[in-house]
Formats: sequence, structure tokens, C-alpha cells
Amino acid sequence: ENPIIYKPIKLQGIGAGGVYTDTNTRIYGSVIDGGAFTGDNALSEAWRAKVASLIGDNGVNMLGNPFPYDAQVIYLIALADGTPYDSSFNVAIDGLAIQGGDVAGFPNNINQIGGTPTGLPPNVVMQGGGIYANAYIRYLQISNNLLQSNAGSFGGAIRVGTPNLDNGTPYGASSHNEYLKIRNNRVIANGGTNLAGAIGIFNGADNYEIAYNDICGNLSAELGGGISHYGYSPNGKIHHNRVIYNRSYDEGGGIIIAGELPVSPTLNLSQGAGPVDVYANLIQSNLGNDDGGGLRFLVSGNYPFNVYNNIIVNNVSTHEGGGISIFDAPDVRVYNNTIMNNITTATAATSNGQPAPAGLSSARNSNLLQATLPLTAPIFSNPLMFNNIFWDNRAGYWGGGGIGGIGLPGDPAPPNLWDFGILDGSGTLAATNTLMQTANGLPDASNIVGVDPQVTAAYTTSLSALSWRGNPNVVSAYIVALDVPLEQLGNYHVQSGSPAVSSESRYQANRVSAPARIAITISTSTNVKPFG
Repeated sequence: ENPIIYKPIKLQGIGAGGVYTDTNTRIYGSVIDGGAFTGDNALSEAWRAKVASLIGDNGVNMLGNPFPYDAQVIYLIALADGTPYDSSFNVAIDGLAIQGGDVAGFPNNINQIGGTPTGLPPNVVMQGGGIYANAYIRYLQISNNLLQSNAGSFGGAIRVGTPNLDNGTPYGASSHNEYLKIRNNRVIANGGTNLAGAIGIFNGADNYEIAYNDICGNLSAELGGGISHYGYSPNGKIHHNRVIYNRSYDEGGGIIIAGELPVSPTLNLSQGAGPVDVYANLIQSNLGNDDGGGLRFLVSGNYPFNVYNNIIVNNVSTHEGGGISIFDAPDVRVYNNTIMNNITTATAATSNGQPAPAGLSSARNSNLLQATLPLTAPIFSNPLMFNNIFWDNRAGYWGGGGIGGIGLPGDPAPPNLWDFGILDGSGTLAATNTLMQTANGLPDASNIVGVDPQVTAAYTTSLSALSWRGNPNVVSAYIVALDVPLEQLGNYHVQSGSPAVSSESRYQANRVSAPARIAITISTSTNVKPFG
């Protein structure tokens, strides 16, 4: 079924279910499966009739909810009947397995034969997804759920708001979904076609929190494989999540913090993303087929972004910034992080085949952003970096027959180590109180260079590059595949004798553990407890 929530209630399950292996007892749990929504059956027609009776046939009610695209498993809408979504009662979705949301009817913009434009509008008939909060759903809480096997147009698992809403200005309107909390969920194997893979946060989700979630194995055909913050939603917090094995066809394999593009991006500067804190996360083994394998800042704006106490390891970007990539975000603070074993491959369609910074990469600011900064400001986004560990970040190059410089079997060159830098040569980055493998950036006496940080158990990422032509009439690209180990993904906390925690140094990147407070565990082969 496909429930519609239009007043502040709590949709409560008993948990997603599982099996106790010690007693072979199955807990069946609470499952909501939206797979029966096909677009033209009785269920779909009844759903549309119900929504039309709530908001009117014109698709926009008095509160300004945009048209309610369908096929999501759970749909939330606010009505103009005086029933508010506010802090007096948090509308909540808790303790459920949510699956089967599907996206369909998405027309290609290029003819499959010939490669010429189709002329079709970029319209989606069924937008799908697991949960869609349309607009004015304030204080929404999504917790203790298993969201798996959902496909959506703007986030396969969870979509909050709608991008690019016309409000008569160069900038999109707010969806007013303030004070959102997404906590203690498992978000696994979902896919999105536009702007987000698993979780999509769009304009107006001010003061949101995404915390203590497992976000694993999700895919975006555009930005943000795991988490996509797209648009102005200030004071967000992303913390204590495990963001692993996610992928994007474009930028931000794990997480992207991006400003929404204005109607005329060559004339108007994006409003940016608003300030966001990203801390205490494990961001590992994500793949971005452009900039930012682990974490990407894209036209994010001149706001304070704090990135601290994260473990950012084994991520891959096919262009620049395997761990972190920054563009048009001049006030990023990166501290107390472990940034290791990240890779760039120089195989993106935007790459020239030459190496690019692998641990952290920045770039020259756009002219529109630079014009808003003081005359003495750097012409590139210059992050404040201190108390970090950078180690074994490898910058590959494309030699025509394979990727060199990253230590693959048969590699004619030794690993090319490039912890942080600016690819376009617009400046030089600086770091203090930082342990790094090779001398990098502006020198500082507080740094330790070439001394092994002695993490507990690291591993080296292995890659395969496969020739692929996305559009035969335009450009060929190389799709990179990660060969990941079957065993546990290492342990990047430093050992007690590490120079990163000696009494003389101030490196604290090991002080935060990988998230351990996930409320539910779902498996068929290990002990599983029901909700609670």
C-alpha cells in the first residue's frame, strides 16, 4: 500500500523484523511495500483521487504544496485546514521496513539511436521513492526504519522537499520542512535519478539532523549517492553515520553539500547551501564519477562549514578529491579528521588524464562568488585545515591502457602520493598540526611529515577501469569499479603508540569511534533484535 499522511500522526511499526540465530525464531516485523503502485491500476487511481480530494485538482493547495508526484511508498502533505505540523506533536515514521517505491516514465533527453535531442520535456510521470515529504512538514522524525530497494527521481529512500520551485525570482522557493530528524535508520540499496541517491534534502529543511544511520550501497544517476543536501537549508547537522559503498554517476559519491543553481546561473550567484556541520561520520569506499568521492562541496556559498572528527577513507573520485572536494565554498574548516587511502583516477569525462589531488582538493572560485568577497580574499576556496591525518592518498593518471600511479598490479610507476592541493594552480593550501605522508602545501613547523600514523588496520583499495560510452556522439568515459574486501573494512583508529596521539602533539582524529549506536540490526545470518 501507499499511505498518505496529511495530519501530524505517528506511523508506528514494531521493527523491520529478522531472525534470532540462537533460537531460530523469526520476528516478522512491520513492512510497507509500495510495489503494487503501477501508475494505471485501481490502487494508483484511488491514491490520486484521495490526494486530489485533499489538496484540489490543480495540484497546489493553499499552503503552496507543489504537485504531488506519485508512486512513493509514504507521502506526507500539509493541509490548509488549521492543523499545523509543529513542535507540539512530531509527525513520525518509526519502526518499519519501507520498500518497493519505484520511479517510471522518465523520458530520455537523447534519442537512443542517433544521439539527437528528443524534444521531450524533463518530466517524470511517477517519481517513486520510499518517503516523500512534500512541503510544510515541520518537525518530521524518521527513525528506526529499514529503507531498502526503493527508486526515486529526487532520492530513492527519503526525499524532503522539491528543488527548483518557481517563486518568481532567480531562486527556487523554500519547501518549509524545517527541523527534520532522520535518525537510527538503515538505508540500503536505493537509487535516485536526479540530484540524490538515497537521501535528498532540498530548499527549506533548515535545522535538519541526519544522525546514527547506516547508509550503504545506494546509487545516484546524478549527485550525492548517499546524502544530497541541495539548496538553501541552513544549520544542518550530519553526524555519527556510516556512509559506505555509495556511488554517484556525477559528483559526491558519499555526501554532497550543494547550492541550488539559480534560473540564470551565468548571471546570478547561487544562494548556496547554508552552514552545515559534518562530524563523527565514517565515510568509506564511496565512488564519485567526477569530483568528491567521499564528500563534495559544490557552489555551497560563503557560509561556515565544519568538517571534523570524521574517518574519510578508501573513497574514489574519477576526477579530483577522492576524500573531499571543494568548489565555491571559501569558509570550510577541516580538522580532527583521518583522511587516508583515497584515490583519484583521472578518468572522468571532465579530466585531462593527469593526476589530481587525492585526499582533499580545492579549486578557483567562480567569478560570481569572487565578486562578493573582500579584495584581499584568495581567488580559490581556501579551507582552514589543522589536526588532521593525511596518509597514502594516491593520485592516478590515465595512460590510455589503464590507471597508473595508484599501485595496481603491473603499474609501471610507483604510487603518486598527493594528500591535498589545488589542481588548477590558482594557489597553495596550508595545514597546521597535521600528520602527512609527504611534504604538501605551505610548510609549517607544527606538521609531522613522513611518520606512519600507525592505524590499527588499513587496506588498499583495488580498482578496475572499463571503457564506456554514455553518448556515442559526445564523449567516452571510463567507469571505475571498486573491488572491495569481503572482510570487515579495516580499522582506522590509531594505536596507542601512534605519533598522532603523543603527549607532544594535538592530533585528535582517533578520538571518535565509528558509529555504534544503530537502533536496529537486520540480517538473516546474525543475531537480530526487534525494534527497541
